[in-house]
Amino acid sequence: MLNKSRVVSGKEIIPFDMPPLDKAVRGQLNPSIRNSAEAIEREAYEKGFETGERAGLVMGEQKVMVMLERLEAILVDLTTLKESVMRETETQVIELAVSLARKIVLKEIETRPEEIVGMAREALSRIERSGQITVKINPSLYDLFMKYKPDLLSIHPEVVFDVDPSVPSYGTVVMGPVEEVVTDIDEQIRNLIKDMGDRLASD
Repeated sequence: MLNKSRVVSGKEIIPFDMPPLDKAVRGQLNPSIRNSAEAIEREAYEKGFETGERAGLVMGEQKVMVMLERLEAILVDLTTLKESVMRETETQVIELAVSLARKIVLKEIETRPEEIVGMAREALSRIERSGQITVKINPSLYDLFMKYKPDLLSIHPEVVFDVDPSVPSYGTVVMGPVEEVVTDIDEQIRNLIKDMGDRLASD
């Protein structure tokens, strides 16, 4: 078999490239072909855009769903944490509130001791007044109660004042024939705590 290939030497080799289909070339195309090509290109672009938009929406929805699931999990965790913290700190918060309330009331009584007489007056007006009523007071309050004695006797004439060192200096015990009213601050706070505990238990 003969080899028909031959080497060309001494000649300049010029590469051949496909001409680009630029605007100049397009302008030379037959108008119907040019319009058809533009329509195909436009349709391809619109389809590609529509497909990309749909894919983007689907991906966006998936990301939003993941974020919503995470947010829901965080909210559940926060609710659980809140309930746990409230259970653990409830007693401490009540104790702190009671301690602060006691300090405030005692400070008020220290600056305005006549408030103790006011509490005794309130107890006298509520107790059954059918016989002798005894008001037990701390020795440190004797002079104060003697000052307001006429006012207290105007509520009930059979009031007897009994000085008792065991009674706190910031309260009194008002005793009637059938009932007893304690105006001691600590006793009232204890009753308040009991009421709060009963309300919390019923909720």
